Amino acid sequence: FSASFSFVILCASMAAPAKQVPANIQELINKLPLEDEDENSLKVSSIRYLEDERVAIYGVLSESVKTGDHVLAVECVSKDDADDLKEEDRKVLEKVIVVAKDEVDIVELEDKITMEDLAPSQLIEFTFKENGAWFLAPMSLVSLEGYRKTKFANWRNMIENPTCEAAFKRLLNIGLITHMYDHLAFPSPENEKDDWMVKDDHGKDVIIPRPVHALRCWNVKQRAYEAVTAHLDGAPSVDEAGKFWEDMLDKFREQRGKEYIDKLLASFKTEK
Repeated sequence: FSASFSFVILCASMAAPAKQVPANIQELINKLPLEDEDENSLKVSSIRYLEDERVAIYGVLSESVKTGDHVLAVECVSKDDADDLKEEDRKVLEKVIVVAKDEVDIVELEDKITMEDLAPSQLIEFTFKENGAWFLAPMSLVSLEGYRKTKFANWRNMIENPTCEAAFKRLLNIGLITHMYDHLAFPSPENEKDDWMVKDDHGKDVIIPRPVHALRCWNVKQRAYEAVTAHLDGAPSVDEAGKFWEDMLDKFREQRGKEYIDKLLASFKTEK
């Protein structure tokens, strides 16, 4: 992973399911010609049932994970490394493989930025709330790194050059955004999407940015989730955020009128 990411182990490990993978299923998996992204041959090092939490998360984007008889986490190492490197030095990859009756599906999902097909555990997960539900994003860690560099500037342009008063009012009352957002990579659940949309002066939908609360990814070797920083590149720190936002509001008051800005802020509180 890139050194620019801040990772924190969220949990030491997730308890392995007690259910054992049948011998005939293990034999089937071991016969599969598995490869990494660079078409290097892989050797299976472990086969177990995928954790229930990840089945639920991945199943939203994969029908086979959602409905499969045997949803497996298959850990692999490069065949070249299997005999030459110590276990602790080997890079461990994970394939999510579903066996349903006589059909085998090696589950891959598209990274919408690079258009690569990746294992679900190579994609990041996001949540909008503390202790809220987690969702799988169609974006890898590498893609996130590049995307994160532009989003704060995009937000500033959006609030400094609003398309309509309704959008400006909503952006004002969301306040300073310092965490990652994107309605395609980090979509709201269907029943919440309307809360993050307004109509412009021509009746056209305008999507309002919804920042994530947190990001995480699956560490295959540790069999645990790790936190990924959601803070946008170029955004003020927690200590700087208060003054930064007040300075922006003062600038808007100077440009658009104090009464107008304060009225927009107050109207949102009244609607609440």
